[in-house]
Amino acid sequence: MIPEQYQKYEKVVSIACVSFTTAWGNKQANLDKMKKYVGDAASQGNNFVVFPELALTGYECDDGCMHHTNAETVPGPSTEEMAALAKKYNIYVIFGLPERDKKDSDVCYISSAVIGPEGILGAYRKLHLMEAPLTEWKCFTPGNELPVFETRFGPIGVQICYDFWSFPEMTRLLTLKGARIVFNTTASPSGPGKPLFMAQQTGARAVENLIYTASANLTGKDKTKMFYGRSTIAGRGYKIAQIYAEGGEEEGIVSATLSFELLHKLRETNRIAEKVRYDVLLKELNQLYKR
Repeated sequence: MIPEQYQKYEKVVSIACVSFTTAWGNKQANLDKMKKYVGDAASQGNNFVVFPELALTGYECDDGCMHHTNAETVPGPSTEEMAALAKKYNIYVIFGLPERDKKDSDVCYISSAVIGPEGILGAYRKLHLMEAPLTEWKCFTPGNELPVFETRFGPIGVQICYDFWSFPEMTRLLTLKGARIVFNTTASPSGPGKPLFMAQQTGARAVENLIYTASANLTGKDKTKMFYGRSTIAGRGYKIAQIYAEGGEEEGIVSATLSFELLHKLRETNRIAEKVRYDVLLKELNQLYKR
């Protein structure tokens, strides 16, 4: 039984994650390729298409501050172009870009724009920036909000890479705010055990919150770093932990169709949100912050 608060939303959703290879620093080339993938995802019947972290420009920072040169406000030229395409295809699009602050042009964020057939819904700004040897602090300022975005499939959450992999509290908060899908736009570099890491962590965030999760990763060579793709869609299902779709290292679309009726059936027998001891959590957090 779907709870009353979700009755007005569609009951089935199809999600496409794109394992994406960037043309580093070439915003127009990346935008043109993303637009082609949006058309492909729509033609396959998907309702959402998700691209990785900083897909619009490429991920790596450089001494010339490529990201600052290419940063845009949201709304801005690239999000406006994508909004026209989202309306044409009746699809939601999420993609990573360097976002310029509207009030201070020297401030840039690692952001993911959220766009629907109804227009530009907003952007999520990465909360936790990676330390060396990655160079996010060199170019970007961390965000300070954890929004959910209203869609015809219900509220959704968006996280970016490190936020999702290492700070599970953030995913729990999005779930408590009503999100039944959390999208992770990521730039996870190649390394030992990384394919297992992608599936393991995407699945863990889904299982521990009884939601669906979808991670879209870069693949191939960015500027100097290699990325491994393996975009993954996960959730609880008839198995306690289910990988609904998992890509390889090649560029392309990974997709899955998911049932909210199944999700709520599982929630009826495992009421996680009602069982959490928030009284203890708040007490412990208050004690920690008083130190």
